Amino acid sequence: MGMAFLEKIWDLGASILPFLVVLLIIVFVHEMGHFLIARHYGVQVTTFSVGYGSELCGWTDKKGTRWRISSLPIGGYVMMLGDADATSVRADLDKVKDDDRSKTVHSKTPWQRIMISFGGPLFNLLFTIIVIASIGIWKGIPDVVPVIQSVSDNSVASKCGLQANDLITGLGDKTVTKLSEMSQYLKLYNGMDTEIHYRREGKDCVAPISLYELDSAGNKTPVSVLGVALSGEMIYEHVSPGKALLSALQYCYFSAKSTTRGLTKMITRENNGAQLGGIFSIGEGVNKSLSMGIVPFFTFMAMLSFSLAFFNLLPIPVLDGGSIFLNTIELIIRRPISAMFTNVVYFIGMGVVGLMMIVALWNDVVRMGFVGKVVSFVQTLFGGK
Repeated sequence: MGMAFLEKIWDLGASILPFLVVLLIIVFVHEMGHFLIARHYGVQVTTFSVGYGSELCGWTDKKGTRWRISSLPIGGYVMMLGDADATSVRADLDKVKDDDRSKTVHSKTPWQRIMISFGGPLFNLLFTIIVIASIGIWKGIPDVVPVIQSVSDNSVASKCGLQANDLITGLGDKTVTKLSEMSQYLKLYNGMDTEIHYRREGKDCVAPISLYELDSAGNKTPVSVLGVALSGEMIYEHVSPGKALLSALQYCYFSAKSTTRGLTKMITRENNGAQLGGIFSIGEGVNKSLSMGIVPFFTFMAMLSFSLAFFNLLPIPVLDGGSIFLNTIELIIRRPISAMFTNVVYFIGMGVVGLMMIVALWNDVVRMGFVGKVVSFVQTLFGGK
């Protein structure tokens, strides 16, 4: 039992470590954005913490900032003079020395506070662009060979007879060798009747395909997706640095578009809503990407960095977007919002964010069958069946 226990603990640690490394890197980048812009505007940063909870180790720099590594390695924060705690709730400024009032974040103009709040998401966005562009310069722009993994029921692909393991080779008179080409040509033939070419078990095949759906009245609704999941190998196209940078910007644009669409579906419950993933989904994604190689691993890290930027810009108090929203109001009305109102709104925002985290965690527990896995893990450790 002792050896089995040690093996399980080793496997658990090996799966958790990459997740923690990725999380701490993107959180450090985020907080560094707040830190540098705050210092630029003369704000006294009292604490820069990697992780939450009690301090494990740290040091204080010449400007009075306490740099610390804390015991709970699932995030981090920057606390500034004038903040009551790590959530940026406003402290009682009467307790701040007169000579230090000008160093508090709340003494700065609304525009300066907006920039300080925006610093975290900005640095995450820049990190995403740098990582994706660097991969493009070094390895090339990633794409996928269009081999079908599965076909959705009642989709365009199922109606024309496509099956799992088919290799798509053409659409209409266009040759297809990768996913980006297929997506481009699907838009070209959107709403039309044409032909799809594919290879099945070494044999070239062709089938008619209608890229539209008909309602009960016979009206056409154009369709630009086949309704398939792909499993082909990853390929890379070597490009110039300029095109790699453009690809990184396009990646951010389409990621923002996709995330907005998913968030809208979750709120409106369209098609039963999108599933909000939590910490276990992130951990699963990190380990899966790492098993695929260094490029998918860094790509996933860039995606997480973008997601952190996107969700922090939501106009929810306690998030950066909420702070930006409140300071924008002050900028418009040209007078401060009361500290009591701001703190009440922040506490409401903490409740909203907490609820979102609980929902995300519950989704992970249900989707991954986590309870059953814990029971099985404990039984294995202690020799149970």
